[in-house]
Amino acid sequence: MAERENRNTVEIEEDKHGGVWRLYSSEVMAALIIVVLVIAVAFFVNKFFYGFDLPELSFSEPVVSDQYSGPGKKEKSFVQSEDWRLVLVNRDHPLEEDFDGELTELRYGQSVDSRIYPDLQAMFDEMRAAGLDPRVVQGYRTSEEQKERLDNKISEYMGYGKTREEAWQLAVQWEAEPGTSEHETGLCVDISSDSGDNESANAVWEWMDENCSRFGFIKRYPNNKSSVTGVKGEPWHYRYVGPEAAQEITAGNTTLEEYLGAAR
Repeated sequence: MAERENRNTVEIEEDKHGGVWRLYSSEVMAALIIVVLVIAVAFFVNKFFYGFDLPELSFSEPVVSDQYSGPGKKEKSFVQSEDWRLVLVNRDHPLEEDFDGELTELRYGQSVDSRIYPDLQAMFDEMRAAGLDPRVVQGYRTSEEQKERLDNKISEYMGYGKTREEAWQLAVQWEAEPGTSEHETGLCVDISSDSGDNESANAVWEWMDENCSRFGFIKRYPNNKSSVTGVKGEPWHYRYVGPEAAQEITAGNTTLEEYLGAAR
């Protein structure tokens, strides 16, 4: 009888502990599910509020990582043209001095080198006559403004957990080092539409691609020339080089680097 009572006690004890384990397991699973849900919600909230500010945020290797080690690198064999319209400014060929010419302020506060203004105005007049609504969204920038833009982009990438070096490598794909941006020359413009929507902006860029060379402008950074220019494709960025050079560059499907014999 005692043996049977002992056996019943053991069975009750085992059942009791088994129930506790089952209850504990349920609580752990519930906690894990809550943690996963919290992480997922945080990720999508972060993506919604910040992800769209970083187009193509793939953290892939930079376009020029194997060709460029920092600002100031120059090709010794290249000599700058004496024609002011053909000055080459990029990572390998930084500006030797700050812009000291005359600027013309445009309708929405941007400025350009006064020497390119007549052709820029004539081009915009023709676009508007064709029913388009072009707008210069970026023109001349000082080296201080360029540095601020780059610093902001570096901070943006560091906010995504990148080291400063990693953030710099990614940031220079979108913002040039001070002294290496064409915007510091006053000879280039970033163009979009006045309304800013994708459809009207694309219409402006299509018109520009077909007609801008007549007015002395070229698409400076085509999608298929990143290995030459060191810059990812920018459909909005146009550079003034003068009508003759612009038509030769456009007809030959080349870049300013190739035209000047300074391709990498």
